Amino acid sequence: MILPAHFIFGFCAWLGLEFAAFIAVVQNIGFSGALLLGLATSLAGFALMRQTGRGAWEHLRSSISGAGSPQGDIVDGLIRALAAILLILPGFVSDLVGLALAAPSVRQILARRFGASWGATASVHRRGRPEIVELAPGEWVSHDPVRR
Repeated sequence: MILPAHFIFGFCAWLGLEFAAFIAVVQNIGFSGALLLGLATSLAGFALMRQTGRGAWEHLRSSISGAGSPQGDIVDGLIRALAAILLILPGFVSDLVGLALAAPSVRQILARRFGASWGATASVHRRGRPEIVELAPGEWVSHDPVRR
């Protein structure tokens, strides 16, 4: 099987960046510190993968019950899984990309951008935000011109 030249070039460039990043980290924190940092990010990746699996199961149940957006949850889950895989892989450049993808704000931006092409809605990250806020009568004011 012959691989395209741009794939081979990209892979070699990625390996070069990983090697340069490893050398830079070793110079700053030492060889044992670099190994411990690499181990720590791999363990964080495994923890994120486990959390992603549990979250996917919960989102599947809520989507079946009609409480969630299945397309948005799928895109968000795929981005989280990619982040976990990048954290598990050895290398500090892949760790930085994985950490960026693990951030909720970055996942939300990417899910909006790429989720639209898959039919997902823009309401990808509404978990944890209350849909209904109960206020006492003196805590709100109506700005509806019809009710005045």
